[in-house]
Amino acid sequence: MNNAKAKILLIDDNEEVLDAVQFALSDLGYDVRIAHDGSEGLALVERDTPDLVVLDVVMPRRSGFAVLNQIRERFRNPPKVIMLTASDEPRHREFAHSHGAADFLSKPFDIDELVARIEELLNETT
Repeated sequence: MNNAKAKILLIDDNEEVLDAVQFALSDLGYDVRIAHDGSEGLALVERDTPDLVVLDVVMPRRSGFAVLNQIRERFRNPPKVIMLTASDEPRHREFAHSHGAADFLSKPFDIDELVARIEELLNETT
């Protein structure tokens, strides 16, 4: 997939995470949108149909797991989702994967690792 055409939605309530990830991805030519909570993020998923969503687990108004479930229920071909969380409990990772998350990273994460995983997922043939 051409990076310049890939749409990525970042959903996180942490401005520092949003700013850092948006800067890194925009610099690589991705079309990056941001949302500050789960409800805003779900609305943007429905409106913008991103190719990939980077989704925090713990957020106000709607958790990342609730957003993940809604994405899977509402879309015939849902975007790929990478979950982020400050908690690295195995049950969270298992839940995310069992509900369709393509990947899972613990905070703090290395921005280069996140970018590499995004690129890998976007380049997968389905």
